[in-house]
Amino acid sequence: MLNDLKIKQLKSKEKVYRVADHSGLCIEVRPTGKKFWRFRYRFLNKPQMLTIGQYPEISLSYARTKTNEFREQLAKNTDPAAVKKTERLEAMQAQEETFRAIAREYCDHKKKSKSANWLYVRNHAYDVDIFPLIGDKPIKDVSSVDIKNIMDNAIKRVLKSGRGTGENRAITIRQHIAEVMQYAIISDRLYNDPTYALRGYIHSPETENAQPVNSKDRKLIMPSIDKYTGAISTKNALKTLIYTMLRTVEIRRGLKEYIDFEARTWTIPVASRSDILAGKRNMKKNRIHVVPLSDQVMGIIKAQFAAYPDSPYIFPGVDNSVMIGPTTLNQAFRNMGLGHITMHDFRATASTDLNEANYNSNWIELQLAHVKSDKVKATYDHAKWLNDRRKMMQDWADMIDKWKE
Repeated sequence: MLNDLKIKQLKSKEKVYRVADHSGLCIEVRPTGKKFWRFRYRFLNKPQMLTIGQYPEISLSYARTKTNEFREQLAKNTDPAAVKKTERLEAMQAQEETFRAIAREYCDHKKKSKSANWLYVRNHAYDVDIFPLIGDKPIKDVSSVDIKNIMDNAIKRVLKSGRGTGENRAITIRQHIAEVMQYAIISDRLYNDPTYALRGYIHSPETENAQPVNSKDRKLIMPSIDKYTGAISTKNALKTLIYTMLRTVEIRRGLKEYIDFEARTWTIPVASRSDILAGKRNMKKNRIHVVPLSDQVMGIIKAQFAAYPDSPYIFPGVDNSVMIGPTTLNQAFRNMGLGHITMHDFRATASTDLNEANYNSNWIELQLAHVKSDKVKATYDHAKWLNDRRKMMQDWADMIDKWKE
């Protein structure tokens, strides 16, 4: 039998030679001086030989342990070489089927039917919250505990950033992981979805509905915007949002071609299917919407056209070729010390004030672009009561100008 001293004393020769240990285990000494553990056996009456590994990286005790495993396999009429080949294939397959690889495959499968924004949201979640913990882990080895840790870390990260409490982020991340897990199941790479156990782990905080702006804040808003030291485009976008009752996304994506100076209207068209898939939806609901423009808004838009003649957008971002960022307007209000007011609060303010002033509720709802259940009918309502709404929008703009008094 061999021991470490005997193995170390073995010298290389011109040809390969082997020295037996026992039970079929031997060490092979090559002309280069390298020594390898080998297991010799017979299966179905044919001589076979397996390489266990190189000495001293593979110790004598480990080589003997592997030999015993091989002999147990032979006792069960199983070829150790076939077992080793299967294990190697499984290891290679596991390396190819990491969570990262399956997630990328899933997104590639979906990208033709989803928008660019859908793809961006998932890739951002993968890179920031998910891949650092499980990206290189075989998907079949990802556990519910792994996903719980990802969700917990996301909450801590959001809390530290000061941008919320993080529950909604954690829930969204679980949903993104679940999509990949379900794709792995239907593509026969997984049997169980570990996200299922976490469906009730974190509860979404109660939604804070938009509230009308109070009288104290109203006096501060327009003067604060006037004094704001940020971009002119941002200041004008804020004023226009307040005057027009439009949503942030509608302000951001507003194109100059939507403006009819003669008719004094801003007409938001229906987005095409290709635009929607590219993340270019013009409105929350994809329908045509006409906004009568007050004197105040007409003045702002003319100023924007003059200030940014080369931009396709009414309110461009830092680069004239791109729109204002998704958080720019809310961030501007935070910089003014008005961060407790959201852009949606102004729509609630308009609805409340105009209803209290006895304007027709149908005019108000139509101007807010609240879609009726009958969407076909809603498509043809965009120009309804246009003259009435034109007067209402001018009155609304005048009411806003009186806030600072």
